[in-house]
Amino acid sequence: MREGVALREHHFNGIYYPKYYSEILSTIKKFFYQIEVSNKDKELLDTVAKFIKCKKILTFLVPHGSYCYSGYVSSFVYYLINMIECNNFIILSPDHNGTSPGISIMDKGFWRTPLGNISINEDLGWELLNNNFKDFIHVDPFSLTIDHAIETQLPFLQYIKRNGFKFMPILQRAQDKNTSIKLAEILCSAVPKEENVILLVTSNFSHYLRYDECYRKDKNLISDILSMNIDSFYKTLEENVMTLCGFGCIASAMEFSKGMKNIDAILLKYLTSGDIDGNRSSVVGYSSIMML
Repeated sequence: MREGVALREHHFNGIYYPKYYSEILSTIKKFFYQIEVSNKDKELLDTVAKFIKCKKILTFLVPHGSYCYSGYVSSFVYYLINMIECNNFIILSPDHNGTSPGISIMDKGFWRTPLGNISINEDLGWELLNNNFKDFIHVDPFSLTIDHAIETQLPFLQYIKRNGFKFMPILQRAQDKNTSIKLAEILCSAVPKEENVILLVTSNFSHYLRYDECYRKDKNLISDILSMNIDSFYKTLEENVMTLCGFGCIASAMEFSKGMKNIDAILLKYLTSGDIDGNRSSVVGYSSIMML
């Protein structure tokens, strides 16, 4: 790596995902194996895969909890991506710390995990900063450095793509509908239409509810996502006082997908933390969804 090039080091291994190289690989391998031995899950993904190989641009919703809780749900997305010829990714996350000036990116350099370095898509960075979007998009390495959600996606991508891919990290602080629609419009304008591109949008679902309430609320909201109805989505959020960390990012995903003429969505997997550890008094919901 050239001297002076921006490098975002890993900060959340040993917290949200395993600390060491071999542990990361074995953990993700175990998740993929669980899919392989589950006839129902494997059949679903094999069926879905038949419909996506002709698509150049796809969108996935994936969680960002600790691997021990949300890793299996995340693996459904990456198991599918492993079947697709794509080396160009955008990862959109909510700003959990509230430090972003609005929409934050890193436009050049590398991110590092224990599995190696990944290049930022500098061409896309240039597009986002130089095509009348610079008042809306900000270069903000600090906010991206202290947030965990994008970093937790990278080991999955490295597991299936090694380090032969590039990506654009985007942090969305404002979660309102207008911001989400504008961000989606910008991404639709900026992404290269001649290349295969995957937008990964990361959000967890309801936080710290009783098991039954979490399932009920999340089921209603997922129904809005699957119908790709952003107005109904925000109405459900408000009426049910929901606690998603990245609801605006999900709205951006819905609008981006529709802008790319992808108007269908499929639920790949939904679980709560209570399904993993048995504690149903206070759970978090996790979902993987594909838009195509």
